Amino acid sequence: GASNIAPYIATERASWRSPNDILSILMLVGGDIVQRAVAQLSGSGPWYCAPVAFSFGWLAYSVSALTSSLGDRRLMPPPDFAAKVANADSGYVRDNASWALGRLLRDHEKRMVKQEKNTIALTIAFYRTRRDDPCAGIPKRDWVYWTGVATILLQLGIAIVPGAWHGNWIVLIWYEEKYAARKLDKKKSREVACITRGNGSVFVMVVDSSIGSLRLEDLAAGRDRRRTTMLVVSAIFTVLWIVLLLTVEGVDNNGDVWFLLTIGGLGEVQNVVAAGAARAAEALGFHYEPMQEGDIIAETKVMKALEKAEKKQAGVGLCLLPLFFPGDLRDDEKLFWGGMRESKATR
Repeated sequence: GASNIAPYIATERASWRSPNDILSILMLVGGDIVQRAVAQLSGSGPWYCAPVAFSFGWLAYSVSALTSSLGDRRLMPPPDFAAKVANADSGYVRDNASWALGRLLRDHEKRMVKQEKNTIALTIAFYRTRRDDPCAGIPKRDWVYWTGVATILLQLGIAIVPGAWHGNWIVLIWYEEKYAARKLDKKKSREVACITRGNGSVFVMVVDSSIGSLRLEDLAAGRDRRRTTMLVVSAIFTVLWIVLLLTVEGVDNNGDVWFLLTIGGLGEVQNVVAAGAARAAEALGFHYEPMQEGDIIAETKVMKALEKAEKKQAGVGLCLLPLFFPGDLRDDEKLFWGGMRESKATR
């Protein structure tokens, strides 16, 4: 009868009034989203601030960061978009280990897909970095950055409400690893690197870097920049997040937990957007000159595109050839590429 279900209704009513247990569980999930969001926004000025809002996954992320600090001491996540980086001068090809380069190619492909026709077999885009650019490796603040700032301010505003209403005020190092690369200088003043997913992909980025720019080969190699302080800072933050989790359990049942859920929910949305949003190259820390006529080669035949790319920039087609054509070539193709190799060797 009604008397039998009354206790369950009362329990559910109490849970909805103050869902402390649910909030505690949510604090333990979503760490991977937070990691990717911080990776996206780290290095942005001023003071290399990363405006990643508070969300439910921060505790899980802090524990994961502490584990990494004790192990490989890397905070950046591995690339989530496979790519290969080929040096047009040496012809050396390496698998990309840089989160930033992977996102650079991913977002480039997203933009190009909207422009290209289905009949195009390969598109090769040429970019030139700004010479002596002081902003090399410093992301430009875009809408993703400012969305994070706005979300944090909104969260602070919501956090004030319980304090004013109930008198409850409880609610209230990445850069160096992300851009771990040497810069081009007078000793090595130029680097031409090709970024692509390889055989089967229809897009290639060719980046002509000059003095002051980051060496893309260094980035792709995932150079090691370890600091002992990272372990200490990670441990401190882990302890603080655990303290927050325990504090959440002590929030009274005035309904203030809903304010925390609202704050965490807003932060979760911001984290998801920041982690997955496509961004311009400048927002990723790569600053290029405006493209000129002829900087985009789009052909219905892959071989034709590679031949044109080699004529435009020596070494580009040659370093991409084994990626897209790992097998034997036809006689006329062997003749053409043999001539290109001889021409490059004499320069």
